[in-house]
Amino acid sequence: MNWPSFLPKPRLLVAAAASLTGSLPIIGWIGGAFFWPLDLFNHFQVQYALVLLLTTVVLLCLKSRRAAIMSAALLLVPLARIVPSHVAPDSKKPVGVPVRVASFNVFVSNDRYDDTLNWVREAAPDFIYFTETTEIWANELERLGDVYPHSIEEGTGFAFYSKLPITSHEIIRCSDIEFPLLVARITTPNGEVTVFAVHPLPPVTRHWSEALDEMMAVLAREVSRSSGPVIVAGDFNTTRWSHKSAPLQKVGLKDASHGKAPGATWMRSNSLISIPIDRLLFRGEGMHCSRFEIGPELGSDHRPLISEFAW
Repeated sequence: MNWPSFLPKPRLLVAAAASLTGSLPIIGWIGGAFFWPLDLFNHFQVQYALVLLLTTVVLLCLKSRRAAIMSAALLLVPLARIVPSHVAPDSKKPVGVPVRVASFNVFVSNDRYDDTLNWVREAAPDFIYFTETTEIWANELERLGDVYPHSIEEGTGFAFYSKLPITSHEIIRCSDIEFPLLVARITTPNGEVTVFAVHPLPPVTRHWSEALDEMMAVLAREVSRSSGPVIVAGDFNTTRWSHKSAPLQKVGLKDASHGKAPGATWMRSNSLISIPIDRLLFRGEGMHCSRFEIGPELGSDHRPLISEFAW
């Protein structure tokens, strides 16, 4: 069967797909810092890399050498963003007692309460931050009180449960949307740690994008003011590749997933749009992350995270 004469040749179609796909991460990388919609292109680096890898292979099979070289060159851009997350940082073995931390966006319409509570009891984090909690979720989570005697719940939206004593806490309202930034000081076997927990709205409008920028600036400022160990948890609604994450990197926060399992946490069942927007970050002298895992499917569009830190 001959290729229809009124259609572009296969190699031209594949080369065009490579050019279009390869332009998106470049547009996001360069333009995302200046125009908020372009920053959205930064979230899909894994998808870009897979498409460009495929187009490179197909073009080689079609014996279109120049187009294959072009596709391979464009592939280097998303790879440059992805590869550092898979490289384990050089670190000494921690000497302190591991502290287990978890975070989970339960999703407002999710009703798998028992599955979630069973997972929490099995994973056994020392403290866990829940987001998108409703009144029903708040009531269900109270069943954890036998294991987690310390908690913070101020209205619906989030809940924080801890086995370890909560020395103090405050909620900082960020931007005119008043995103709650939870700041909790926890007493651990290694000493006190300051925990920051966040859940801004997704940056899909200019207003929400600017509000997220303000929250990141406030979070970075508060982290820089903390002299001891710091852990940051939550659904950031933005990935490590976004320009919006730059303030966190500037204050020395490290991603717990680096060198471990930096996979997607949102819409994980749909590889076309799945991205890692749930994150656990840390900072502190002698502080290390010895474990990072993405949890099971529990009825939410997000997956839970769990890490172990020591210092």
